[in-house]
Amino acid sequence: MIRKYSRALKWAFGYLGVILLYALCYLCLPTDLWGGNESIRDFEDAFYFSVVTITSLGFGDIYPAAGTAGRYLVATEAILGILIIGFFLNDIAIRQSFRLDKEAKENEERKKRESADARLLLYFRALKPVFERYLRGVYEVITPLEERKYPEDFLHYTYAFKFKDLHELYGQSLMMNNEFSEPVVSIHLRDQDVLYQELKEFVTNADLSYWPELEEAIFHFIQIHHEFQFKEVILNNGLRPMGKDQKLKDMLSNMIKNTEGEPEYRESNLINAYVAFYYFLKDNIVTVQKIYGALEGEVALG
Repeated sequence: MIRKYSRALKWAFGYLGVILLYALCYLCLPTDLWGGNESIRDFEDAFYFSVVTITSLGFGDIYPAAGTAGRYLVATEAILGILIIGFFLNDIAIRQSFRLDKEAKENEERKKRESADARLLLYFRALKPVFERYLRGVYEVITPLEERKYPEDFLHYTYAFKFKDLHELYGQSLMMNNEFSEPVVSIHLRDQDVLYQELKEFVTNADLSYWPELEEAIFHFIQIHHEFQFKEVILNNGLRPMGKDQKLKDMLSNMIKNTEGEPEYRESNLINAYVAFYYFLKDNIVTVQKIYGALEGEVALG
């Protein structure tokens, strides 16, 4: 509090200093220079006269005689008193104005943050089932049919898989709300597009300046979504009619299944699109769980 009003306090101490300084000056003047009922005989008289002069009270019991130096001293003290009080009040007013402006800005910022928190909560509730469906589709893509056990919580599940685990990406879904004849990779890529659109709308309409890491994760998801160029290749290979093209699917499936370790891009390799999809999928899983975790954490804190 003292530091906030330090300038005003300096003027207050300066005001007191002027009173004392002029009191000493009055005391040094000869007593015959004073008029009125009394003369200045000691410091008490001098201090009293200095106070009534600087405050412009002027009781008239003591006053400087005409044509003396005392008149000039009295005039300068009165002027200094008015100026110092003016500066003192001005500093108080400025400080008060700054305080009110600061409180107004803090209130505005608090309302802005509350609005952002409320919007974040709404988006979290709307996006949670979208995240869950997307990650459920991921699980079906990376898990061969005979190994699927379907965890209770897709949002916090650890998605550990190898490239060869994708060999049944053209297999069927076991989810009742999916078309059994549609390959799981097709369902997953459609869910990917839905999540992309939802996150794009989210980052466009919500104020994420309070959550830079969340904003960065969403933009990363949007970026890698745009950079993935093999969607049509993968879908076309999986959606062709049964018959001679079934041999292509079987060949692709066997090539994926027989690949050990981390796959590499090779020139004119038939499974390059699936190698890209594998790394794209791994990146997406980490990013999506990071986005969901950040949203969940902020909502829990709120």
